[in-house]
Amino acid sequence: MESSINYSTSFLSLLVPLFVVAMVFITRRVTLSLLLGILLGGIMLFYNEPIKIIQYVYFNISNVFYSFEDSAFSLNLSNIYIFGFLILLGILTQIILYSGAINAFVNWAHKKVKTPQGSEFIAFIAGIIIFIDDYFNALTVGQISKSLNDANKSSRERLAYIIDSTSAPICILMPISSWGAYIIGIMETNAKDYGDGLFLLTESITGNYYAWFALLSVFLTILWQINLPQMQRNVNVNVNDLLQKRHFSNKISSIWLLVIPIVVLIISISTLLFYTGYKASENPNLMNILANANNSFSLFYGGLLSVVVSVIISSKYLKIPYYMPIIKNGFLGMLPAILILILAWSIGPVIKDGMQSGIYLANLSKDILNGDNLFFIPAILFIVSAFIAFCTGTSWGTFAIMIPIGVDVVSLNGSEISLALSAILAGAVFGDHSSPISDTTILSSTGAGCSVQSHFITQLPYVCTSAFVAFICFVIAGLLNSVFAGYVFGIVALFLIFYFYKVKISKPLKI
Repeated sequence: MESSINYSTSFLSLLVPLFVVAMVFITRRVTLSLLLGILLGGIMLFYNEPIKIIQYVYFNISNVFYSFEDSAFSLNLSNIYIFGFLILLGILTQIILYSGAINAFVNWAHKKVKTPQGSEFIAFIAGIIIFIDDYFNALTVGQISKSLNDANKSSRERLAYIIDSTSAPICILMPISSWGAYIIGIMETNAKDYGDGLFLLTESITGNYYAWFALLSVFLTILWQINLPQMQRNVNVNVNDLLQKRHFSNKISSIWLLVIPIVVLIISISTLLFYTGYKASENPNLMNILANANNSFSLFYGGLLSVVVSVIISSKYLKIPYYMPIIKNGFLGMLPAILILILAWSIGPVIKDGMQSGIYLANLSKDILNGDNLFFIPAILFIVSAFIAFCTGTSWGTFAIMIPIGVDVVSLNGSEISLALSAILAGAVFGDHSSPISDTTILSSTGAGCSVQSHFITQLPYVCTSAFVAFICFVIAGLLNSVFAGYVFGIVALFLIFYFYKVKISKPLKI
């Protein structure tokens, strides 16, 4: 639905995203905040036509599932596959729980890994290894790590922070990923005068301060067990603690009933990603395969195969009456995440197309960047990209908006292209990482098994610390024309800040 009102030149274009963020802080209810944000967008666009406000809200929510184009009905299979995958993942978790594999895993874990640091480092390493896709990363690492974290008295919010910080940040540092393929495509179109897309992306990796610092911050948080006040106050919010529910099934089966389905999940999804990308590529080289992979299809059918394998190998431990509660609990466990994801995807077009927040910020950034302070261009690009991604909840959309602007700025002012691109990519990842309406934020909390709002609130101080240091580093790199100088300052600053957190602020969690 289109409105005759144009907010692309007005600060009012930011009202909806800022309202949603404020409501999340005030109410701590992400679903309500998103729904009210969509309603506010409808009111701003059709305030003189009350019926159209309701139609607009329905239109945006229904478009998540289906659309009518030229009177033709079409299902949005990509989104439906994602919802299906989430349900399958919920069912898989329940099968593993009901079969007694969780008990076996916890017993094994107590013998091998006996500290919170140990279990969290396993999640950290798994997040780095699974770099092909951020959705795949967020949900799979959660399945691998939840039980181990529970056994060693680490909170689900800490796990969600680890997962979130090793999904988008690690994907942006790996050219061989779905993110890399997407960014290379944008660069090939908008920055071809400066080299091919893969070369430019590889060059930008060295200057992507935020992504590297986000990983370093997680490492220090795990090593020193840093729990800032929000992390102390929000422990396992809305979590049905598996350790407390094990009385449901006291049997201890085999650890392989957990390991085999997870391995099948990883291998099958990876295989399907490459297969669908190969089939869709006219020139099937590695980057084209990743660019054309059908992520949602691969997630769903890889998840389905994993569930089937889990049912087969667990059959002797599962009584027939168990299957109905397995399906029911699996679905209900994922329902909150699905509802939030529906509304997050619904509000995306409201912010992007209705309010035109990205266009407003992009035009604003052009005015700012056409000044004489060339040294501050990387830092300004970082801030503007971060704000766009935070408000819109999408780093990919921010890449598409800001990379052409960054290239224009470089061509007009003769500044360094690789540092400008690094700043854009770093800012977009930070904005996405810290946004309560980002799908990676939602799926990271889903993977960890905690509430979205508690994950958003607890991780914000950590990611803002990394972002603040990254911002200063972009200023230093611009002033001294040295990426290395930025790293010298940034690494020292992060160690000092997190050591201060450890000594003066951090306290043990009460679990």
